[in-house]
This record gives sequence, structure tokens and C-alpha cells, in this order.
Amino acid sequence: MPHFDTVWPVASFVFGAALAQLNSSLAEKRQNAREREAREYETSKAFLEGKKNFEIQVLSDVYGTLNKLRAAADALARWHRSHEGDRDSSAAEELCSRLQSEAAEVWRLNELLFDDELNELVTESMSRELFPDGPRVIPAQEVLEGYGDSIWDAHAAVAEKLKKLYTSS
Repeated sequence: MPHFDTVWPVASFVFGAALAQLNSSLAEKRQNAREREAREYETSKAFLEGKKNFEIQVLSDVYGTLNKLRAAADALARWHRSHEGDRDSSAAEELCSRLQSEAAEVWRLNELLFDDELNELVTESMSRELFPDGPRVIPAQEVLEGYGDSIWDAHAAVAEKLKKLYTSS
């Protein structure tokens, strides 16, 4: 029996140390898992915030460009309605140049839109061929009729999407 009295305290000490080490190891694993989850959450949150900011920037750019495009189309329509003797062909050529550059910019930005329905609406509003006789020929008044309205519809849809993004914060 003296052997048992000598081994038991040592065995219980070793067993206690092993349990303490196991408990510490498990606690460390749980802490590491919580920290990893927190990092993943922050990374995901930062990614989504970046995506939202990018979408807002693209939509803002589309909004402004559609506004410029509509203004140029309306100005060219007014040029057509003015008295023929008062028409300045260089002003019309400048408006045509603005129409072409703004339309190209809308097409470029439209490819970056995340919202497929909005992308389709902008594509639809831009689908009218403004320069059927070539890029250097001032489009006829009939070609311009309704173009500003279709651009305005896309403009309003972009504005609505922007409002939703800003209010969803």
C-alpha cells in the first residue's frame, strides 16, 4: 500500500496538469475560431461596403452623363425648331459631338451596372440610332423626337436606384 500512496499524488498531479493543458488548448482554439470569424465578417463587410460605394459611383456617373446626353439632345431638337436663317451649323456640330461622346460614355458605364433590369432599361433608352447617315451628318428632327424622353426614363430609374442605395445604409 505504500506504493499506492506515493504514486497517487504524482498521478493526480500529472492528470491535473494534462487536463489544465487540454482545457487551455480548447479555449485557445475557440478564441482563434472567434477571431477568424470576426476577421471574415469584417472582410465581408468591407467588400460589400466597397461594392456598394462602387455601385453608387457608377450610378452617379450614369445619372450625370444621361442628364448631359438629354440636354444635348434637347438642345439639338431646339436647334431644329429654330428659324432656318438663325441656325448656326457649328453649334449643331458641337451638339452632335457632345451627343456622341456622352452616348459613348453611357454605353461604357452601362457595362458596369450591377442591376440587370436597370442595365436593360438604359440599353433600351440608348438603342435609337441618332446618326443613321453617319457621325458627321446632323441627325434629322424626326430622329431626335422622343429620344430625350426615353433618356429621361432611364435617368429617373437611375435616380430611384441611387435613392434606394443611399437609404439602405
